[in-house]
Amino acid sequence: MELNEAQELIAGARLNRDQPQLWADLGCGEALFSRALAHLLPAESRIICCDKEKPHFVRMTEAGVSLEFEQLDFEKALLQEKLDGVLMANALHYASDPQETLSRWQAILKPGGYFLCIEYDTKHANRWVPFPLSVKNLEQLLHKLGAREIQKLGERKSLYGAKMYALMCKFASKPD
Repeated sequence: MELNEAQELIAGARLNRDQPQLWADLGCGEALFSRALAHLLPAESRIICCDKEKPHFVRMTEAGVSLEFEQLDFEKALLQEKLDGVLMANALHYASDPQETLSRWQAILKPGGYFLCIEYDTKHANRWVPFPLSVKNLEQLLHKLGAREIQKLGERKSLYGAKMYALMCKFASKPD
């Protein structure tokens, strides 16, 4: 996928653009969606790009937004800073317990924090998507965690058969 395609998939995200924000991209890979998100955030925002693999970069700037790499397994560790948002692009399907994973990260979101997810709309597991989350299943999970303003941003065909979708929500507070 190219940067412009990633940008199109999340283009409908309604984000607060009044002041710089701090986001985490969990399972960032080569940071394609971090770079796409940077175009939606105000200048001087930061995205901490987290992945358990060795980094493809240490630090870069995209659209006036700082992207900083941190080696981290999002199922086992958390960042120490309070976040305005969490991005998970093609990553949540690796979490064996997505509710637990999201709940842990939700706990370090500021009130009104965002969750932006790109996933495959399938219920069928395979070796690349071991714990799939269809749009319906992810929406149900997010409601369970107290999400509000759940919005499907877009979808596109995947090279692997299932459609990819982008979904965004806000969390009012920490999980119960």
